[in-house]
Amino acid sequence: MNKRCKWISLLLVLCFLISAVPCGYAEADGVVDADLSCTITLGNWPPDTAAEAEKALFEGYRATMAQQYPNVTLVPDYYSYTLSNYVPMAKGGTAPSIFQPPFTDPQLLISQHLVGDVTDALEQFGVLDKFSPAYVEMLADENGRIYGLPRDGYVLGMHINIELFREAGLIDEEGLPIYPKTLQELAEYGQIIKEKTGKAGLVFPASETYGGWLFTNIAWNFGCVGESALEYQDEDGRWVCNFTSPQCIAAMEYMRDLRWKYDILNADATTTDWAGAHTLLGTGEAAMNFAADDSVDQPTANKGLPVADFALIPFPAGDAGRYALAGGTCYMFAPDITKDQGVALMAYLKILGKLPFLDDQIVAGMRADYAAKRDRGAPVIPAISAWNDDEYNAAKQAIVDEYCNVDMRLYADFFDSLSEGTITLKSEEPVFAQQLYRELTAVIQRMITREGADVVKALRQAQESFQEYLDDEINDY
Repeated sequence: MNKRCKWISLLLVLCFLISAVPCGYAEADGVVDADLSCTITLGNWPPDTAAEAEKALFEGYRATMAQQYPNVTLVPDYYSYTLSNYVPMAKGGTAPSIFQPPFTDPQLLISQHLVGDVTDALEQFGVLDKFSPAYVEMLADENGRIYGLPRDGYVLGMHINIELFREAGLIDEEGLPIYPKTLQELAEYGQIIKEKTGKAGLVFPASETYGGWLFTNIAWNFGCVGESALEYQDEDGRWVCNFTSPQCIAAMEYMRDLRWKYDILNADATTTDWAGAHTLLGTGEAAMNFAADDSVDQPTANKGLPVADFALIPFPAGDAGRYALAGGTCYMFAPDITKDQGVALMAYLKILGKLPFLDDQIVAGMRADYAAKRDRGAPVIPAISAWNDDEYNAAKQAIVDEYCNVDMRLYADFFDSLSEGTITLKSEEPVFAQQLYRELTAVIQRMITREGADVVKALRQAQESFQEYLDDEINDY
């Protein structure tokens, strides 16, 4: 099986990980820079309610930092980020030196000058030229100045239950699933599966904010990007909701058709959440689920689906192209950090394993992690790297090859779509994405529970509601 994994070396120049364990071998635990003197406030510190093991881990980071940079003072300060509470802190000079926003917010924070530039500090550590171009796009301004680093993340695709594809006759001569390449094929194949097996062709979690979150990716593939984006900033800097574009209407009509024309959705979609969707796929109650590379253990190791009956495929394309959500969490920095604070913050993140450096302890930890995944029946597959660092990527890939427990043909198209550029990675909607998802989820619920529901009317009502929210929360700043 290791041989089947070798092709993934093509990904070593890829754009997206966020499990960033480091590369190039770090110094021993002696003093690195006794002259660096400053104070940094650590908004990523675990809360008092965190597990003792997590708190002990961060105390270890602080001890290492004290040894290597004895004149840098660390101030632990757990901070739970939200856009609405961060903006006044940043403007008032009380923001922590480091904090953790979702990938929905960096471009807004950068454009409003609410975060600090760490480009020079990354260059001083010798890793600026190793930063993935995809992350530069997400975490930099129009001049290429960088304001954040990745913490964790994912690329959205689809999970499929191969056994249900097999029962439906959707298997090729090599025994591989014939999976949908387009959203139209998704509807058609899902219908075949439902007719042949009696199981849902697609599980769609349409509760809380999950439905709207997944719908945005569908909408992008219908053309809700650029001038037709779901939300955009006008010439005056005002944020505008745009749910009633022809593209968004067509995408919502597609959602309605999945229920009333093709009838492929799980019966309890309005109460199904993220965990429930994985359960339905893993237990054979649904054939397909919109999900990402970071959750392949959910239907397999956690819900019992054998890895031989599981595949990860690219997000199906729409008439307007193929887009996939690249989401997760990043590290960003207070707008008033000094040059020395920027260096100290990069040193701290290096100790956390978020810059491309390696040592024996980190390699041992990587091996233990992949061994544990294999032993509990989770697919051992490559991570998508945030760093164009051959040494780090090769070291990690060698460990993946050693512990690989899957037929990589069941994942090849997903990873090839990233490495070959046949799919466009897109971050989440830029402002108040969770509220946007909530509004769209309500529309989806209406569409799949009322056969004659008026798509345009429902979207117009949601647009008015979300526009009022934008005006109250951000357009008044």
